[in-house]
Amino acid sequence: MAINNYALPVIRYPAGIIKWTEEAIKETDIATLKLLTMHRAPHPKSGTTRLYLDKNYGGRGLKSVQQTVKDEEQNIKAYARSMTTSDELLDEFQSAALTTELCPDDKEIDWHMKPFHDAYHQQISKVGDLHHTYMWLNKGNLTVNTESLIMAAHEQVLSTRQLQTKIYHTRDDPRCRLCKYAPETVQHIISRCKQLAGNAYTERHKNVAGVVDRSLCDEYGLNKPQHWWEAPGKVNENDLAKILWDFYIRTDKHVLANQPDIVVVILKNFFHVNFFLEIMGYIIHNDFLKYNYCPPHEHG
Repeated sequence: MAINNYALPVIRYPAGIIKWTEEAIKETDIATLKLLTMHRAPHPKSGTTRLYLDKNYGGRGLKSVQQTVKDEEQNIKAYARSMTTSDELLDEFQSAALTTELCPDDKEIDWHMKPFHDAYHQQISKVGDLHHTYMWLNKGNLTVNTESLIMAAHEQVLSTRQLQTKIYHTRDDPRCRLCKYAPETVQHIISRCKQLAGNAYTERHKNVAGVVDRSLCDEYGLNKPQHWWEAPGKVNENDLAKILWDFYIRTDKHVLANQPDIVVVILKNFFHVNFFLEIMGYIIHNDFLKYNYCPPHEHG
C-alpha cells in the first residue's frame, strides 16, 4: 500500500524522539481506517484486524501507526544498548530505557478468535498451502475494491439473504433468490446454486482449465491458443506429448468420471487433470467423491 511506502516513513523518522501520547496514536489509526472505509478499501462489514496482517497469510499488509512507533522505539533502545561509549547522554538514555522486549502483535490472535471471519482461513489451511493460496494478494493485479470484495466473501459478511435472516433479522426467508431452494450463503452463490451451474460455473471452470492447458503447451512445446478466451483444440500433439481437452475416455470398466478436463500423454505414460472450483469444506467432499468414482489405478 502507498500508506506503508509514503505516509508511515514520515511518522517513523521522528518516532522514539518525539513523545506521542497513546490517544494521539490511536486517533491517527482510527482516522486512517475511516478514510480507507470511505473509499471501500476494506469492506464496511469486514474485520479491521485482517488489514494489519501479513499478505502471505491472508492479510492486507497495512502497517498501523501504533505498531510503527513501537517498532522504532524498540529499535532505538536496542541500538543504544548495543553501543559501548563514554557519552554521558547516551549512558543516561540506556539506563532509562526499558529492558523488556516488544510484546508480540496480538492482531492475528484476535482474528482467529472470530470464528465467522476466520472460518475460510481455518478450513483452507487444512487442504491447501496458505502461502500459495494468498499469493494473489502480493501480485497487485487487482484493484483495492476488488480485493476488499474477495476478503468480504472470505469472511462471509456480504449481505446475503442468509445473513439478513439469521444475523440482521431483516428478512424471514433465507432461500436463494435464484434457485429458491437452499439458503443463500457465500458458499452457495460461489459453487452450489443450480441456476448458475449450467452457465457461470461452466464458463469459470473452462477458463481455469484453459490456463492450465496453456501452461502445459508451453511445457511441451505445443501450439496454444493466441488469446485466453479461445478454447483449446480437442487434440494437441507433437513428438513429445499429446494433450486431450475435455475428451471422453473409454474404459474396460464402467467409470462415471470418464471425461477428464485434461489428459496429458507423454510417450507411453499419461496423467489427467480435474478441477474443483469450490470453497471451504466442499473441497474435501468432492475429492472423496471423485476418488470413489475413479478407482486408484484409473488415475495414472
